[in-house]
Amino acid sequence: MQLARRCAVAGFTVLLVATIAGCAGAASTPAAAPTTGDSGYEQLPAPSAAPAQPGNGRTNQQLADQPLVIYTGTMDLQVDDLQASIDQANGVVTGLGGHVESSQQSNSGDRASASVTYRIPAERWNDALDALRLVGQKLVSLTTNSSDVTAQVIDLNARIANLQASETALQEIMQQATTISDVLKVQDQLTAVRGDIESMTAQRDHLSNQAAMATLTVNFNVPVPATTVASGGWDFGAEVDNALASLVRVGQWVASLLIWLVIVFLPVAIPLLIIFLVALWVARRVSRRRARNPKEPPSWGAPPPDAPSQADADV
Repeated sequence: MQLARRCAVAGFTVLLVATIAGCAGAASTPAAAPTTGDSGYEQLPAPSAAPAQPGNGRTNQQLADQPLVIYTGTMDLQVDDLQASIDQANGVVTGLGGHVESSQQSNSGDRASASVTYRIPAERWNDALDALRLVGQKLVSLTTNSSDVTAQVIDLNARIANLQASETALQEIMQQATTISDVLKVQDQLTAVRGDIESMTAQRDHLSNQAAMATLTVNFNVPVPATTVASGGWDFGAEVDNALASLVRVGQWVASLLIWLVIVFLPVAIPLLIIFLVALWVARRVSRRRARNPKEPPSWGAPPPDAPSQADADV
């Protein structure tokens, strides 16, 4: 996007120069002696390319000789006395030319800890690491990172130099403008170019600052005694409270069961029980009546013949 914008600025500049040259008249003046045309504006010589201006950043040659590297790291220390260890670390960093960027301290129960972020001159980075290792009781962990931003800064320097050259050319064209519309167009281009210059300059200066002053975060932790750790998971009062809570929950469950029994189960079960008892009583009455009155043979039709006796069989 930046390249397209610069191309647009260059194209607009060439077109605007041609337009202004046609409006200014055919008369030309020597480069060494600017004159005033019919419009009353001073006619200046054609703009020349401005030299590269790296600004507050280092030049490309300096960057080639001494690259820009951003150092960052995190160190975890185990200490006996939190405040004394922090003061000792602060003294070490201050003695190396650094300073405290931010700090945070907390005391949660039996655990005390702090986190301090230091900015340290890049050339004293290793000295700071060696000295801070000795602070406190034990070095738990150390993590470091480095990032070379030399190419980014060189690219930003080149782009800033090109934009500054375009800005100088536009300023000279502004002095040659003869109409309000031309002035407004050039002013818009100048505003855009100036914004790009300031944005890129801020990026370059930020990278340069990060490379000049390394960033190290040190975490200080006070170890918790073993007896505290062993007894930390049990509390008599808490156990009693949990037991009472369980008893209350059981009582609530029993009460809920009784409520459902009285309101839901009994109104349904009692009528069914009554119907069952009535049916059982009727069945028993019928059974007793049948046992008391056995079934008699039917009274219609001839009686069956008697079986022959033994005397008749002998005859």
